[in-house]
Amino acid sequence: MTSRDAFHTTAPRALAEPEALRARLAAVRTEPSVLPLNDWVEGLRARLGDGESVPWFDPASGGVEARSLFLLEAPGQKAMGAEAELRRTGSGIISIDNDDLTARNCWMLRDEAGLPYETSVHWNVVPWYLGTATRIAAPGRSEIQRAAPFLHEVIAMLPSLEVVVPMGRKAQAGWAVYQERFAPKVHTLPTWHPSPRVFASRPGARQEILGVLQQAARLLGTA
Repeated sequence: MTSRDAFHTTAPRALAEPEALRARLAAVRTEPSVLPLNDWVEGLRARLGDGESVPWFDPASGGVEARSLFLLEAPGQKAMGAEAELRRTGSGIISIDNDDLTARNCWMLRDEAGLPYETSVHWNVVPWYLGTATRIAAPGRSEIQRAAPFLHEVIAMLPSLEVVVPMGRKAQAGWAVYQERFAPKVHTLPTWHPSPRVFASRPGARQEILGVLQQAARLLGTA
């Protein structure tokens, strides 16, 4: 049994519960598997130095031991914590246990695919929040290019990485920038963004994402 086992969840949106969120936040600076990553987050916040907020990596994830990386575009409001000034509506963590529909979709799809959360880590090609206190914004080309070196720094801390799943066109563009510069020897499995908007507009998207996650599970031997 590992320290991460205490964070195993049996249903999505677990971090809506204050006690669960307190326990998770207490571990962001103590769980060994995410400590190097969250040391990096702390340093990046200092480097940015202009009020941009970067959420923590999730202590329930694989952290630096992760064999797979799931990339989305940028943190949502439910990942924003108290340090984000006006954006105090969320957990402060990038997690499939967050209290929002995109995280819920990720949780359920991973569960169906037989892909344990502790084998992977979730992150964004642009690691800071974009938008206002009331409205999120999608990253443009300049933001993706600016963030590319930071994604490289994250990848360098994942020595066991075997599979990358960029979810959505923005994430795929960000990952392509990384591939062009550093050409990592990993399996790249692009797929749709798991948002409710995508699911509503593209009826086949959910099944396609599930197929990609099942493929990832087979590659990692977890299926």
